[in-house]
Amino acid sequence: MSREVKGMGKEERGQMKHQLYNGLKGILLGAGIIVPGVSGGTILVIFGIYEQLLKDVLSMRFKPYIALVIGAIAGVFAGGAVLSSLFEAYPNPTYGLILGCLLMSIPVILKRTKGMSMKNLSLLVLGGILSFSLLKLPTLFGAGILTVGQTFLAGFVSSATMMIPGISGSAVLIVLGVYEPILLAVREFDVLTLGIFLGGALAGVLLLARILRSLYAQFSSEILFFFSGLIIGALGMVLPPEWNVFSIGSIFIGMLLVYRFGRSGG
Repeated sequence: MSREVKGMGKEERGQMKHQLYNGLKGILLGAGIIVPGVSGGTILVIFGIYEQLLKDVLSMRFKPYIALVIGAIAGVFAGGAVLSSLFEAYPNPTYGLILGCLLMSIPVILKRTKGMSMKNLSLLVLGGILSFSLLKLPTLFGAGILTVGQTFLAGFVSSATMMIPGISGSAVLIVLGVYEPILLAVREFDVLTLGIFLGGALAGVLLLARILRSLYAQFSSEILFFFSGLIIGALGMVLPPEWNVFSIGSIFIGMLLVYRFGRSGG
């Protein structure tokens, strides 16, 4: 009897160790996805859990990932607080860091394609034109408080696209023009804004993930070229206010950061 109890104790300790390990993975995931150009899908590939997690999410099996989600939430809040503070205290190098992340994310994304073609080049140009044109729309990209619809849409689109390795959810938020407001909501723990955003994110994962995975399986190169164009068109949003040695240096740091993640993710 005592052996059985002892055996159960070992099993429980093993499960606890596994959950703590998942929680640590979650913290790294949450901190990583805050950085534009770093793909949450790529991080999950690095952790070796992407395919199984996607299958479980699409089959509504969430229990094995409770610790991962809790850790990811903690990582998002910690990373968001740091980045938001850096934007206020050191805007030039922080914008440079984000710019570097986005610049390097383009070759990292295109590395996953089947190569250049006229169709893919056209989609790249189309994405750039579309993204640049959206910058001129004050209803989506004007300064001010986000509407409920914009916040929900931001969560919906960014979470769904993040399911594709190589595509950064934070980069999507930059394309939509809502990255800094969402980051500020994380820092200030704006429960209403975050609740709406997370509601959109959950809807995006449940409704679009299956569709995007099917489309990605058939048209991976086309999707990645188009998304790269969107990033190129949005680069003007993250140019440093002033160019100096710190902003230029931070660009290279951002590029190195995404390069390391991209290379690790294959």
